Amino acid sequence: MKDRFPKWWLPYYVVRTLFLRFGVITLVLLAPLFTLYVANGDYVIGSDYVFLFSLWFMLFAPFAINYGITKKRKKKILAVIEKIKETGHFNPESTSEGWLFWKSTYLGFDFQQGTFLYVRIYPGNVMDVIGFDAYSLTRTEVEDSKLRLFTRFTSLPMIPIDTGAASSIANHLHAMNNKGYTYNFNFNDVVNKKRAEIESLTGLPVPVLA
Repeated sequence: MKDRFPKWWLPYYVVRTLFLRFGVITLVLLAPLFTLYVANGDYVIGSDYVFLFSLWFMLFAPFAINYGITKKRKKKILAVIEKIKETGHFNPESTSEGWLFWKSTYLGFDFQQGTFLYVRIYPGNVMDVIGFDAYSLTRTEVEDSKLRLFTRFTSLPMIPIDTGAASSIANHLHAMNNKGYTYNFNFNDVVNKKRAEIESLTGLPVPVLA
């Protein structure tokens, strides 16, 4: 099974963080100023145009590429959600669904049946598709915008979610836990039975959690 986070992810993450914090600001300031120079300068040469194009390209290309990749991943996640809805055990209202677009993460709640679904596509092109009921988690923790879901899976004991709605999600989970749902099915087993179909549909491996 491929790793959720491949070896190249850490250096890439460091470079990306530095670029977002310092590179973008530099390019935002430099690109317009150099554009004015090229537009009004009397001694502009060919290499100036190349440098100008490079500035604007470096400013927009990373975001455009990441947006394209993330949008494709969202389409795959939407297809997975529809596949899980076919089971009849998950049918959330649109107001009970949350997306972390740039992290390719979905969390949806069906408060009528007491189920919730977590889907994420990781940088290593590995997809988690996990079905939970109201009693699946051992506990939750909230620290500012960080939500930690502690599971019973030894291979994935904690799921971190970074979102401004961390407290709201935790409150909904606690409310579900205290509502007194009863089940004649195991939602995660239901989801696991769709694993082969999901892998065929998305072309991504879905780990079996133990």
